[in-house]
Amino acid sequence: MKKISRKKKGFTLVEMVLVLAITVMLGGIIAGVCAAISNSFITTYNIDDSADYAMLYAKGFENSFLTYSQATWESKAYWKWEIVNPSGAPGTVPTLTAYAGSTAEGTGTTAYAVFDPTNLMTSPPSSKSKWAISMFYKYDPENCYVNYRIFVKDNYSNTNYVTRYDGGFWLPRFEDCAKYDNVEGTRTVEINGESLTAATLKSAKYGFTDDDVAQIENGIDPTYKDTIVFYYG
Repeated sequence: MKKISRKKKGFTLVEMVLVLAITVMLGGIIAGVCAAISNSFITTYNIDDSADYAMLYAKGFENSFLTYSQATWESKAYWKWEIVNPSGAPGTVPTLTAYAGSTAEGTGTTAYAVFDPTNLMTSPPSSKSKWAISMFYKYDPENCYVNYRIFVKDNYSNTNYVTRYDGGFWLPRFEDCAKYDNVEGTRTVEINGESLTAATLKSAKYGFTDDDVAQIENGIDPTYKDTIVFYYG
């Protein structure tokens, strides 16, 4: 009688289910790692990009303030700095603007765009700009020191990422400058406008959410205001 040899072929159902389960687990792990790498890249990019924008606004403000405050003394001069459209509302971009006038009340005021990022963060009219920029100022008259605080808010990220940038600079002492130039007059620096509070940031002008404010809670300081004025007369 011929002996028939039976050899095991293929996989059993249990083996196939086990292989499938391992494949699904590995796929989930790989997908999670890829998502983490992607999120890390986006976060790093946003941090770097927001810091770059903060420095652009900071340098624009410093350079313009120092230039205009040291201008010719023969005539009265009034300058005011503020961010126009800070929330980056649809069809707008936050623009650092200086207003020049002939009196402290701003008579004959002309607006100058100190830093206009239109070509850098242009958005379709129906959507917000990528970044919202808020800038607040404080002045120490005793030491002739101007402080400023900038918040850069990501309008597109689901996390509403917000970065904070602090800076400042000394002004030449007005009395010393006047004595050196043999002129009479008074130079004044004032801060006014809205104070840096949670309520201000959550107003329609700035458009911050509760989550946004929570991120920068330690940076809220009502001694800062959103307009700074220089006047010589």
